[in-house]
Amino acid sequence: MADAPEEIIIIEDSEAATYDDTSDSSSAYLEEEEAKKRKIILFGGIAIIVVLLIAVTVILFALKSSKDHTNINMSFLDEKIEESKKKPHIEPSKLENMIAKANYLYSNGSKEKALALFEQIASYSEAISDYNLGVAELKEKQYAKALKTFQKAIANDEKRCVSAINAAVCSLHLKDKENFKYYIDLAYAYLPYEINSPLYAYYYTLISYYNKNYLAALNSLKNSSSQEYATIQNHLSAKINALYENNYDAIDSLEKDYDESNDFSKALLYARIGDFSLASSHLESAIAKGEQPVRAPLALGLINLKAGHITKASQLIKAVTEKYPEEVYKYYPITVKLKESLFDPQKAQKHYREKILHSKNIVFQKIFYFSPYKIFNANQTISYIRKGNANIYIDNVESAKEYLKKSSSSSSVNIGIVKAIKKALSFRIREANEELQKLVKIQPKHSILQYNLALTYVQMGNLQKAHEHFLRSYYLDAKNYLSGIYAVMTAQLINKPYHKLESILKDSIALEENSEETELYKTLLNLNDGDYIAAVEWLDKENKQRPLYLVLDVLISTKLHNMNKAKEAATKLRMMQERDIVPNIIYMDTHFSELKVSKYAESVLIYLKEHKFNYDDLYYGPYITRYLFIQENLISGRLYYLHQQLTATLETTNEDTRDIESALALVALYDKHFEESYTLYNHLIDELKVRDAYTLYLGAVASTAAGHHENAIALLELAKMKNGSFYESRYALALLYMEINNNNGAVIQLGRIQDDSFQSQYFEFNIDRQKLLFQKQHPKDAIKEN
Repeated sequence: MADAPEEIIIIEDSEAATYDDTSDSSSAYLEEEEAKKRKIILFGGIAIIVVLLIAVTVILFALKSSKDHTNINMSFLDEKIEESKKKPHIEPSKLENMIAKANYLYSNGSKEKALALFEQIASYSEAISDYNLGVAELKEKQYAKALKTFQKAIANDEKRCVSAINAAVCSLHLKDKENFKYYIDLAYAYLPYEINSPLYAYYYTLISYYNKNYLAALNSLKNSSSQEYATIQNHLSAKINALYENNYDAIDSLEKDYDESNDFSKALLYARIGDFSLASSHLESAIAKGEQPVRAPLALGLINLKAGHITKASQLIKAVTEKYPEEVYKYYPITVKLKESLFDPQKAQKHYREKILHSKNIVFQKIFYFSPYKIFNANQTISYIRKGNANIYIDNVESAKEYLKKSSSSSSVNIGIVKAIKKALSFRIREANEELQKLVKIQPKHSILQYNLALTYVQMGNLQKAHEHFLRSYYLDAKNYLSGIYAVMTAQLINKPYHKLESILKDSIALEENSEETELYKTLLNLNDGDYIAAVEWLDKENKQRPLYLVLDVLISTKLHNMNKAKEAATKLRMMQERDIVPNIIYMDTHFSELKVSKYAESVLIYLKEHKFNYDDLYYGPYITRYLFIQENLISGRLYYLHQQLTATLETTNEDTRDIESALALVALYDKHFEESYTLYNHLIDELKVRDAYTLYLGAVASTAAGHHENAIALLELAKMKNGSFYESRYALALLYMEINNNNGAVIQLGRIQDDSFQSQYFEFNIDRQKLLFQKQHPKDAIKEN
């Protein structure tokens, strides 16, 4: 069995039988038992001497009274008498007092005087003091001297089992593995002689522990009836349970004894079970007492990182790295990985159902999906065109084309806008975006053009560019409130300041006459603020049956738990766009919302099998379609079939493959085909030149999953340059820097995350225990590596 790495060792002085220098130690195994037997041993020894003297006197008297025995050889008795004369005589009570005084001196810090007194006692009674003297020397960390003393005790048949255990402990401190093994085996050989001792189970536990037979030791601890050395037994139990990931049992063992020195160990165990609050509390106590000056603040920094308290984590890691620039990397090497919940259908379902309720990104993206494109008609009045969102209602592509033909007599830019919108309405979002980019170069001060370009960017997932163009659109026309509101929304999603602009918008809209449009603007601003109570007024209005209005009905009703209203609006929305993917997903989200996990997955599976979809929405449409549809397929267990479908489409299509390849790369990632996903994203970025911040980030996600961490760092550096406010990129980059022992680089990235409750969607980290084990087993190689 492999040695336990240091970070999961609960007792810091793990090689010794002692727990610490001030408590009862496991080196003094029988001190309590010895206290009970000292008088018996002392008086027994004196009695023997008295009997011997009487016997000698009788013999001498017999010699004087009988000449017949004058030839008896007395040399043997003479030798014994002379030998006894060499040993100083002392009264038993005085010897007992000397032992008590030596123990008192030692416990009160006068260790040198205590050891000298023990040596003096040894001259009077070796049988009493060899073992005790060895224990004192072991406590004093005089390991070589203690070893010789225990060897002497063993030779004198004094407490052979426990003396052998302590001799093994001394050997361990002296790094003499051969000697250590010899004495542990010797202790095991002497163990049967302790069968009647109340400490037999304790000796067995220690021998099993030092022999690395941890399961036997743990079993002995669980079934031990002895209350001797309870603190040490609890610590051993905690340590072994921690080794086998029985974290709750380990915590229970430590909690049995109130010991402030346990704070650090308890903190690590609480961190293991995800109780970051208790872990932080214990670590702060340890730091306040000056315990573990490197490990404690570093551990607290990592725990804060796990808990999402990024600023505090950054400060702690920075401080400990500056103070201990080399030692800081020895204790907690991290390994960066993707969250397991991403790939588990049940966990993914739970996360997905929470996210569609609480994620502003998902809520806003649904709004953007149904938002109108705009054009100027011949009379320069704005018409809204996005599948039913128009002053002149257009409910399908053909009718939109017919309407747009009538506006083709406008300026060349407006004609270009018409053509781009035709592509957008056919779910060719990327092609529409490229057309609009060309037009913006011709007419950069065209507010409607800027708005439409921004809308294509936001549907592609390029939030940074979307925000820039929504903002330009609003600045070019302050009456274009929708541009301003969407600029505020995208600013919030990319962590940019927005409150001043939002305040201006609210004041301006308040001055407008009441109308359906002004109510729309107010409702959107309420959703931006997360104020669904204020937004409830929208539900009381008799609004037109437009997709954007209906999706607002769904979002507000769902948040306020008015599921009947939400289901009604979702049904109408699906009827309007029966084959489009997102309306169908919204229908499932509302109608299956009250189902339990297994029934939800089953219902989604049946729905996906029974309904036919317009897959152009998936292949070329908004990126929110790809994300939501892949999640539904993951939840229902249909990723394999979607994977096959996208692969076949990519191989056979003659159209633009960028978004198909993007969808396939994401499916491959969730389907755990990490190397395939990594290859697809690299091709997408390097060859097809798709280099928005989100695609670069997903490429880094796939690189990490496939084990190409250097590639992930390079992609995240690029993503950071594209969008410096994208916290996901900075967090992932910080973790990867820490993995390669670059805490300074990590701290810079963490310092830019201004969110005290940040949780990454994809990335997490663990302590690399395999690396710690390697470092323990190969210390020289570990030093070279560091």
